[in-house]
Amino acid sequence: MAHSAYRIVVVLHAIALVVGTGTTDGADRSTFAVSMPADASGHVIAGDVLFADAKTSDPSWHAYVELWRAHAEDPSAPSIRRFLGLPLSGKVEGKISPGRSAPAFLRFARGSYQQMETPHFQIMTRASPQQTGRVAEDLEQCYWVWTQMFFPLWEDSVQVASAFSQWSPDEDVAEFLAARTNRLRPRRKMRVVLLRDANEYVRALADRFPGIQRSTGFYDDANRTMFLYAGAENPLGQRSIADTAAIRDAEATRRHELTHQLFREATPQPRRRSFTAAADRFPGEESGFWLIEGIAGYFESMVLTDRVATLGGWDASRLQYSRFRTLVGGDFMPLSELRPEGRVAAQQRADLARWYAHAIALTHLLVDGDRDPGDRRWVFNQLARLYAIDLPFADSPAPEPTAAEMRAFLSVSDVDLLENPAIQPLARLCLAGCEVTEEGLRSIPPQTTLDWLDLSRIPVTSDEVKRLVADPGSLAQISLEATSVDDGIAAWIARAKMLRELDLSFTYAGDLVVNVLRDKHQLDTLWLTGTQVSDAAMPVIESLEALEAVDLQRTKVTESAATRFQLARPKVKWNPLELRGE
Repeated sequence: MAHSAYRIVVVLHAIALVVGTGTTDGADRSTFAVSMPADASGHVIAGDVLFADAKTSDPSWHAYVELWRAHAEDPSAPSIRRFLGLPLSGKVEGKISPGRSAPAFLRFARGSYQQMETPHFQIMTRASPQQTGRVAEDLEQCYWVWTQMFFPLWEDSVQVASAFSQWSPDEDVAEFLAARTNRLRPRRKMRVVLLRDANEYVRALADRFPGIQRSTGFYDDANRTMFLYAGAENPLGQRSIADTAAIRDAEATRRHELTHQLFREATPQPRRRSFTAAADRFPGEESGFWLIEGIAGYFESMVLTDRVATLGGWDASRLQYSRFRTLVGGDFMPLSELRPEGRVAAQQRADLARWYAHAIALTHLLVDGDRDPGDRRWVFNQLARLYAIDLPFADSPAPEPTAAEMRAFLSVSDVDLLENPAIQPLARLCLAGCEVTEEGLRSIPPQTTLDWLDLSRIPVTSDEVKRLVADPGSLAQISLEATSVDDGIAAWIARAKMLRELDLSFTYAGDLVVNVLRDKHQLDTLWLTGTQVSDAAMPVIESLEALEAVDLQRTKVTESAATRFQLARPKVKWNPLELRGE
């Protein structure tokens, strides 16, 4: 994967921030340490060269980098914990009390909710204390990642500049702060409303926000409030596949909407008074909306573990859709098409899913790619303009990545997989069209929560597919076109109870695989082009009640069997693929 000359390792409470240039380890993502309590063991994240702008252009950013690096090495250092406002023990300090100060627009009756205060958030909640605590911790962790990555746009960077104005890079950060009383003091807290579940979320908001039922959370720009819901809790603490998927989706939504909130509320305010009401209320209203959504989509890629957090990477869930569109579909949307559109124009597009895929992929490319060293700086400048913040850097020419550059960025090789291992269970995995072999695939640990697997055109065998996804129970879409799988995959496919789409085109699969589809009542799309399937499989295919499309070109199915099927199932699209050379 053609990736970055930049590497950020930013620290989250105990977050080692090593923002580097010219890395030689092939890193394809920004890496952060994670929140740790004071009694945790310190650690150092590899990387010696600081991000050039942090080291030379902005001494305070350099100091902030070193602050988090020092905190990662010694999470117990009291002077650093005091400066950052971290609790003496634990990861995040949060106090919960009966709710009394909800704004009128929420229409919350006194006693119907609780209120949790953290250093940077005020959470009005109807969820359980445990659920609220987990959300609060995640919000605080994401906040610290955002401040370190976007330090020049952060409102409180001026406090860091003041506190470290006398600091020299050869001084120990903890000792420097121990001789002073400075600490970061947030100027305001950001408001979050956490509702109990999806039903309460819709009931509370549907009359004021049409279409709210199609969302899982959103940031209300006009009222400076983020709305989320917690979801049901399993009283036994057990987690099903569906529970895991719901938690994963909730995290992605929360980080997406929080990014909108942070750029609106954790950045300097004064200049906004001179802007028109419409421009002030909706950044990206007139143009540039692609980056408003692109950077929020980029933050959806955040992975938090006990020791590190990452942003970006080949395994980012959103990039799987982009990889398919670009490498398989040959689709590309140039930045010159995305940039002019404002919020309304973008949201009214008939191809909105395509628009999002390209906006987010281009953001990943410009932030983490090695196309041009000025790309990341240009992104910062564009965000500053959209949110009416003084530009942090000298202006630079607008980039215009080409289709070839996007294909190179999204393409993954064995080297990329081996040097950048996935560190969390994946939701989606699309490596279609990539230069990957089983050697690279073996670096991916067995997955348990995938809903989409696409290994098309990779020389992968049935055994490797079964190793990668030992239990296919969560898979809704399986694409193994032009792989080396055969009927040995049949028993595995039989266990894919949620399967809706199956593509085994141009493989060695035959009637045995089709026979295990008898109970696949949700299966609506079946591609068996160029397989060993014969007339013997047709009764099973005909019995698939949800089937909408099937392709059996270049198989052993006879013309008479095809005719019988078409008469029996006239609404099913028969052989819709356009094959060349027929």
